[in-house]
Amino acid sequence: MMKFFIALITVFIPACFVSCYGSSKKAATEQSIEKDASTDEVLTKNDKSIDLIKSVYDIFVFAIDADGDNIHHPEKYFTAHALKKLREDFEFDCEDEPCYAYYALRTDAQDSKPGSDGIFLIYNIEPIEDEWYMVSYSDMGWHGKTLIKISDGRIDDYKRQVDNESNRD
Repeated sequence: MMKFFIALITVFIPACFVSCYGSSKKAATEQSIEKDASTDEVLTKNDKSIDLIKSVYDIFVFAIDADGDNIHHPEKYFTAHALKKLREDFEFDCEDEPCYAYYALRTDAQDSKPGSDGIFLIYNIEPIEDEWYMVSYSDMGWHGKTLIKISDGRIDDYKRQVDNESNRD
């Protein structure tokens, strides 16, 4: 009888271990797959937002690629809220309405930084939180940062950071 219990225990314990371990491993794998899918969704959203920000800086802010038709259709890149804010921030006489202060998305520097090559360049675009991105760039050699909010695939808001290098000189 003792041999029977030993045989039963020898079969029963490994069977329980394999069953419990297997199901927990399966649950962990399923959870991992779910997390990966949501991570991919976030990465894709961030990639699209970063591409949008790069395009806006090339077309409107630094005007590197302003020759195309896109410059005449800012509504493709900015929400109504952002366009209203850009119109309100425009500080000069506007001869051909509407006029937008795309320069509000860069430093307030008027001239190239002495000793610099005067280039416009985005260093980094970093997701911060709740659809906000920190854009770090060189504006004619001056280092600057601007917070950009993306909503519905377009820029919805912006905040020039006061610690832009050109503000300190």
